[in-house]
Amino acid sequence: MLNQSNGQGVIGLINLSVKELMNIKGIGIAKAVQIKSISELSRRIAKSHFSISNKKEFVSPEIIAGYYMEDMRHLSTEHLMVIMLNTKYRFIGDYQLSKGTVNSSLASPREIFIKALKSEAVYIVLIHNHPSGDPTPSREDLIITKRIKDAGNIIGISLIDHIIIGDNNYISLKQQNLF
Repeated sequence: MLNQSNGQGVIGLINLSVKELMNIKGIGIAKAVQIKSISELSRRIAKSHFSISNKKEFVSPEIIAGYYMEDMRHLSTEHLMVIMLNTKYRFIGDYQLSKGTVNSSLASPREIFIKALKSEAVYIVLIHNHPSGDPTPSREDLIITKRIKDAGNIIGISLIDHIIIGDNNYISLKQQNLF
């Protein structure tokens, strides 16, 4: 049985490699591969519910958070992504800007807008996770959001939201009137 007192439980299993799983008493190669397969299948099933290709618009925070939730909520470090949209708010693409530490990630407005310009994006959405599971924005989250919004206004590429993913929950800075 796994020790859940460390606050990880099933989340810890998802992040373990096959080799690490095999270090748990009673788990051999076959069981370890099954656990990894079930984790990946679960992630894909959850994500398929929010298929971008079936959405005319990819602007609702619920749709965006739902689409990225399973990919980001179990990450052990912060990951920051930019989502690029066209004039009709249709998904063009996304790009991982940075992988940070347990409680921070670095974002360069320059890098964000280079990617957005190359993709011919008209709108962008920032999305990142909080490994703690609490999506409450930090002071740094609010500062970088304002910097990127201001830079985008000058360039002509609007930042329309910044979504923070927690453990099966999220906060939209736009919905919270935080930018």
